[in-house]
Amino acid sequence: MSEYDTTTTSKTPWIIGGVVALAVIVGVILLTDIDLTDTGSLPEVNVEGGEMPKVDIDVADVKVGTKKVDVKVPTIDIDLPEEGEEADDLADNIDVDVDVKVEPDQ
Repeated sequence: MSEYDTTTTSKTPWIIGGVVALAVIVGVILLTDIDLTDTGSLPEVNVEGGEMPKVDIDVADVKVGTKKVDVKVPTIDIDLPEEGEEADDLADNIDVDVDVKVEPDQ
Protein backbone atom coordinates (compact mmCIF):
# COMPACT_ATOMS: atom_id res chain seq x y z
CA MET A 1 0.00 0.00 0.00
CA SER A 2 1.19 3.51 -0.69
CA GLU A 3 1.24 6.21 1.92
CA TYR A 4 -0.97 8.54 -0.16
CA ASP A 5 -4.75 8.53 0.13
CA THR A 6 -6.11 7.55 -3.30
CA THR A 7 -9.63 8.87 -2.62
CA THR A 8 -8.56 12.54 -2.64
CA THR A 9 -6.26 12.20 -5.66
CA SER A 10 -8.95 10.49 -7.77
CA LYS A 11 -11.38 13.41 -7.24
CA THR A 12 -8.95 16.02 -8.55
CA PRO A 13 -9.51 15.30 -12.30
CA TRP A 14 -13.27 15.50 -11.77
CA ILE A 15 -12.99 18.88 -10.04
CA ILE A 16 -10.71 20.23 -12.77
CA GLY A 17 -13.05 18.90 -15.47
CA GLY A 18 -16.05 20.52 -13.77
CA VAL A 19 -14.32 23.89 -13.55
CA VAL A 20 -13.29 23.70 -17.23
CA ALA A 21 -16.84 22.73 -18.28
CA LEU A 22 -18.30 25.60 -16.27
CA ALA A 23 -15.83 28.04 -17.84
CA VAL A 24 -16.76 26.81 -21.35
CA ILE A 25 -20.49 27.20 -20.65
CA VAL A 26 -20.05 30.72 -19.24
CA GLY A 27 -17.84 31.64 -22.22
CA VAL A 28 -20.40 30.40 -24.73
CA ILE A 29 -23.16 32.39 -23.03
CA LEU A 30 -21.13 35.60 -22.80
CA LEU A 31 -19.65 35.39 -26.31
CA THR A 32 -22.93 34.63 -28.09
CA ASP A 33 -24.54 37.62 -29.82
CA ILE A 34 -28.19 37.29 -30.80
CA ASP A 35 -29.78 40.00 -32.97
CA LEU A 36 -33.43 40.23 -33.96
CA THR A 37 -33.47 40.53 -37.75
CA ASP A 38 -37.22 40.49 -38.40
CA THR A 39 -40.27 40.81 -36.17
CA GLY A 40 -42.77 37.99 -36.19
CA SER A 41 -46.53 38.24 -36.44
CA LEU A 42 -49.49 36.13 -35.51
CA PRO A 43 -51.69 34.66 -38.23
CA GLU A 44 -54.88 36.51 -39.07
CA VAL A 45 -58.08 34.75 -38.05
CA ASN A 46 -61.57 35.59 -39.28
CA VAL A 47 -64.39 34.73 -36.91
CA GLU A 48 -67.98 34.77 -38.06
CA GLY A 49 -71.00 35.03 -35.78
CA GLY A 50 -72.39 31.85 -34.33
CA GLU A 51 -75.49 30.84 -32.43
CA MET A 52 -75.81 29.83 -28.82
CA PRO A 53 -77.73 26.63 -28.11
CA LYS A 54 -81.32 26.99 -26.96
CA VAL A 55 -81.96 25.69 -23.44
CA ASP A 56 -85.27 25.35 -21.56
CA ILE A 57 -84.78 25.22 -17.78
CA ASP A 58 -87.52 24.64 -15.21
CA VAL A 59 -86.49 25.48 -11.67
CA ALA A 60 -88.29 24.89 -8.38
CA ASP A 61 -90.45 27.63 -6.84
CA VAL A 62 -88.62 28.68 -3.69
CA LYS A 63 -90.17 31.02 -1.15
CA VAL A 64 -87.76 32.82 1.15
CA GLY A 65 -88.80 34.60 4.31
CA THR A 66 -88.22 35.01 8.00
CA LYS A 67 -90.11 33.64 10.96
CA LYS A 68 -89.78 34.34 14.68
CA VAL A 69 -89.23 31.19 16.73
CA ASP A 70 -88.82 30.85 20.49
CA VAL A 71 -86.11 28.37 21.40
CA LYS A 72 -85.56 27.03 24.89
CA VAL A 73 -81.87 27.24 25.73
CA PRO A 74 -80.57 23.93 27.05
CA THR A 75 -79.03 23.63 30.48
CA ILE A 76 -75.71 21.89 30.92
CA ASP A 77 -74.79 20.06 34.13
CA ILE A 78 -71.09 19.29 34.58
CA ASP A 79 -69.91 16.88 37.27
CA LEU A 80 -66.38 17.96 38.18
CA PRO A 81 -63.87 15.24 39.10
CA GLU A 82 -62.81 14.76 42.68
CA GLU A 83 -59.67 16.42 44.01
CA GLY A 84 -56.39 14.56 43.73
CA GLU A 85 -57.07 12.90 40.37
CA GLU A 86 -54.51 13.31 37.62
CA ALA A 87 -55.10 15.69 34.70
CA ASP A 88 -55.14 12.81 32.19
CA ASP A 89 -58.21 11.29 33.87
CA LEU A 90 -60.23 14.54 33.96
CA ALA A 91 -61.86 14.05 30.55
CA ASP A 92 -63.00 10.54 31.50
CA ASN A 93 -64.91 11.79 34.55
CA ILE A 94 -66.78 14.77 33.05
CA ASP A 95 -70.43 14.01 32.34
CA VAL A 96 -72.49 16.45 30.27
CA ASP A 97 -76.28 16.25 30.41
CA VAL A 98 -78.26 18.29 27.88
CA ASP A 99 -82.05 18.47 27.77
CA VAL A 100 -83.39 19.94 24.53
CA LYS A 101 -86.99 19.94 23.32
CA VAL A 102 -87.81 21.61 20.00
CA GLU A 103 -91.40 22.06 18.92
CA PRO A 104 -92.30 23.28 15.44
CA ASP A 105 -94.26 26.53 15.30
CA GLN A 106 -97.61 26.00 13.62
